[in-house]
Amino acid sequence: MLDSMRKSIFIVALVVIFLIVLVELGSIAVLGIDVSSSSLGVSTTGRAVPAMALLDGLIFYATLIIAIALLVPERLQSKVQGIVTLVFAFLLILACIKLFFVNLALLFVMISLLMSLPFGPIAYLAIWGSFGTGTALTALSLLMTLKLIFAVCLVLSQQRFLQNKGLVLIIVTSLVANLVIAFLYGLVPGFLVSLTDVVGALVVFVLAFIWGCVYLIGGIISVIKVVL
Repeated sequence: MLDSMRKSIFIVALVVIFLIVLVELGSIAVLGIDVSSSSLGVSTTGRAVPAMALLDGLIFYATLIIAIALLVPERLQSKVQGIVTLVFAFLLILACIKLFFVNLALLFVMISLLMSLPFGPIAYLAIWGSFGTGTALTALSLLMTLKLIFAVCLVLSQQRFLQNKGLVLIIVTSLVANLVIAFLYGLVPGFLVSLTDVVGALVVFVLAFIWGCVYLIGGIISVIKVVL
């Protein structure tokens, strides 16, 4: 499959998924772009958009492994890939668990303030009443566009990637997560978007945790095969 791959298009796909993760982390500044004044209007305001870096980080890792397979002999790659995947997935799972409970606690605080009349709602509005919904939606639109470009480039580089059910499913999961967050942003009045933003982050952490477990199991199987 790798021999018949259109490598130039695949490299474009790899670069695009890397950019996606950078945007989600708010690290597009490393490209020399000031996010706050970018003509793209990109903003990672809140928690849900940056949370997607965990999920899309898994896609980037899978794509990077394929790229490495083009350069490294298969025998050497098979010995190292399992261990690296095992460590990577384990650390990602730990990050998902920690961030999930941190954001869950924050969600409880928000809800408690809203229910603590009369001063609780005032405190909530003072802290979380303002949310950059417009710029966050712009970021989500940009991310969705980049993800579609990535998916198209991946298929154009090698149509047989469509037979890789795991890769296809995690890409679909990422696209759905993008849509869910956008839906949550538009579901409630502006002063409650900070709350639904945290809910969106929790959803993404759960999805990333599930896929992290899938990668972990795959890493364990690969290590066992190498050892045996």
